[in-house]
Amino acid sequence: MKSIRCILSTLMLAATGLAQAEQAMAGIGVATCDVWLDARKTPQQDREVVIEGLMLAWVQGFLSSKNATGAKGRSVLDVPSPETIKRVIDKICGDNPDWKIYIVADTFATVLIDQYRGGGRK
Repeated sequence: MKSIRCILSTLMLAATGLAQAEQAMAGIGVATCDVWLDARKTPQQDREVVIEGLMLAWVQGFLSSKNATGAKGRSVLDVPSPETIKRVIDKICGDNPDWKIYIVADTFATVLIDQYRGGGRK
């Protein structure tokens, strides 16, 4: 639980300079956090379950793609479990409902990369 608190506090500080990236983003990643929050409030409805699943998969894929940017055979971050990703998105989006999902994902990736490097992994 301590590591999630560390991630969440660092996330709030790391989300600068992404406005230029918006033109390069597509799909559900450009949706705002309020879409995520609405889907999480009523997950029993089919539409919300689909939206939540799409957004979770998009973030998980975004995080996974960061490993493709590393040197051959080297990861740059550990992709967390879907439940951990959901908790992080819940917290960030709860604090920043107007943020785009790609900003949440990129900020989260930055923190995970820093943690990975700090752990001495290669």
